[in-house]
Amino acid sequence: MVKLIAITDRTLSSQNYWDHMEQIAATNVDGIILREKTLSEEDYTSYAKKMQRLCNCHQKFCILSHFGRIGIKLHIPRFQCSISYFQSHTSLSYYMTSLGVSVHTAEEARQAEDLGATYIIASHVLPTPCKPDLPPIGLDTLRDICSAVRIPVYAMGGITPETLPQLQGIPIAGVCVMTGIMTCEDVPAYVRQLRQAMEKTKEAVRS
Repeated sequence: MVKLIAITDRTLSSQNYWDHMEQIAATNVDGIILREKTLSEEDYTSYAKKMQRLCNCHQKFCILSHFGRIGIKLHIPRFQCSISYFQSHTSLSYYMTSLGVSVHTAEEARQAEDLGATYIIASHVLPTPCKPDLPPIGLDTLRDICSAVRIPVYAMGGITPETLPQLQGIPIAGVCVMTGIMTCEDVPAYVRQLRQAMEKTKEAVRS
């Protein structure tokens, strides 16, 4: 089954942040990446503790980001980071059972796999409002990344219920969503739309 990972950004939520997180965790997403890279290390630690409790209550994976030392300190063995961060913090692979690395090219994906990444996040695949001035890597590069590594690849950037059909035929393990899930007013309905689009895309591949 193709997995669905939510990524947080507290600046996008129009409602109470933790109420929004509770709604996301209560849906059938597979995990939540606590992005929040603009927090101080102290504040991120507080957020991480609360997110871990929330994810445990709903049996979801809590994945930390940007602050590797906090993941080690709190014994949360799931982490996601950029390729540049991983290259300068390669010891993370000894502490993390799940280590995702964000890349933009097939060569970066191969480097991440060689360094010990357990999965790849290819970003950003399609145009996205959070990066209006940066061109997307596109579907061909996403295919190249999938072909370049043996570990799972997740697509991120511009992924919505409307754009998901564009990923048909590309062997991704899942998708990561941020803007849509953080700005929607009805989280359960939005996740259902994503899941329905994912299922239709999968069925189209089988047929």
